[in-house]
Amino acid sequence: MARTTGDAAKRRRFIARIKFWRRSRVGSDVTLGILKYKVVSKPSKRFQFAKIKSFLRRIRRSEDYKYSGSFQEAIKPVLIIAQIFALMPVRGVSSKFAEDLAFAWSSARTYYALITIVCFGVVSGYLVVFVTNVTFNFDSVETLIFYLSIFLISLAFLQLARKWPAVAQEWQLVEAKLPPLKSVKERRALSLHIKWITIVATTCSLVEHMMSMLSMGYYVNFCPKIPGHPIDSFLYLNFSSVFYFVDYTLFIGLLGKVINILSTFAWNFNDIFVMAVSVALAARFRQLNDYMQREARLPTSVDHWMQCRVNFRNLCKLCEVVDDAISTITMLCFTNNLYFICGKILKSMQTKPSVSHTLYFWFSLIYLLGRTLILSLYSSSINDESKRPLLIFRLVPREYWCDELKRFSEEVHLDNVALTGLKFFRLTRGVVISVAGTIVTYELILLQFNGEEKVPACYEG
Repeated sequence: MARTTGDAAKRRRFIARIKFWRRSRVGSDVTLGILKYKVVSKPSKRFQFAKIKSFLRRIRRSEDYKYSGSFQEAIKPVLIIAQIFALMPVRGVSSKFAEDLAFAWSSARTYYALITIVCFGVVSGYLVVFVTNVTFNFDSVETLIFYLSIFLISLAFLQLARKWPAVAQEWQLVEAKLPPLKSVKERRALSLHIKWITIVATTCSLVEHMMSMLSMGYYVNFCPKIPGHPIDSFLYLNFSSVFYFVDYTLFIGLLGKVINILSTFAWNFNDIFVMAVSVALAARFRQLNDYMQREARLPTSVDHWMQCRVNFRNLCKLCEVVDDAISTITMLCFTNNLYFICGKILKSMQTKPSVSHTLYFWFSLIYLLGRTLILSLYSSSINDESKRPLLIFRLVPREYWCDELKRFSEEVHLDNVALTGLKFFRLTRGVVISVAGTIVTYELILLQFNGEEKVPACYEG
């Protein structure tokens, strides 16, 4: 016992001497460096390079935690922007987890959405009376169709908000069972894709609205409704159909402009939302397809193809759930775009009163055509990806072909997975040709009844 105690004491003294020697050595080195050189030596290039590598590793590690690759994470910015403009009043949209989403009638978001819907309804009512009792022409009907469609779109998004938490949770469950996304690039691809769609579409919408305001400035300058008050004249012309029944005040004029901005965003957001959902669904089918393609040439078992088939069925069911929730919005998307494309092409033959009118018209038409084409291609990509397994199955060696793979192939061949417009049509690649044919048909009919060859020099409302 004594020997053990003595040995422990010696060991402690020995460790204390070592620590003291190290401290004194460090101190002497620093002191000598200061006294001899009067400067602190610069770190070597190798040391700087090591620090840079360490910093980059920390960035990569933070990127790993930043992106999970989930749909809720990707759609989050879209829903946040939507709520600024009184659409999709769902709580918890800033969270990455679907469990945090909830809808409540007693919520500031819901009250804001309901007030906006009432405003759209009131404006639509005034326009119905104006068209039926005052002026019935193509321009007045077009304005009526615009605000009626916005009223229906806002109602459709309110109805979707009630279903969205359940849809998002179902989506999250299906995602959790899919083969994992391994690299950071794969996990952030969907989020970046949806962000770019939102940024480009919103920017084009903003430019279009600004050009519309500039073209309205022509009427403010040359035929003002309230001479000497350009702002009041602009606000009056912006809502002239309503002011036919209601006396103009600055408050109602500003309220009318706010309603106009909200309606313009809702009209564009309708397409953005369907694009984002379509891109996300196609990405999940692609995720499974890429995994199956990597494994197709390798030795595979029945259990492997059974699990892939279960994941494929889950994705098909998810597509049905999403379609049931957003089919009304999809229908409004395509009918709206079809109507306004026909109307704008019909007006392309009219002489415009100013350069600003010409620039606004052609930018608006090109943007609308491009947006409709991209929407159709994104929506049809779901069907394209759902049929891709048929090509992958051809890569499987004969010795690994099995009955489970045969059943899987038959299911893929027979299933017609796609979003729909209230079940009236399915969004496949053929819909692009159908839309183009419909536009040409209606244009030929409308041209026979077109009597206006010039846009009015002064605003008539």
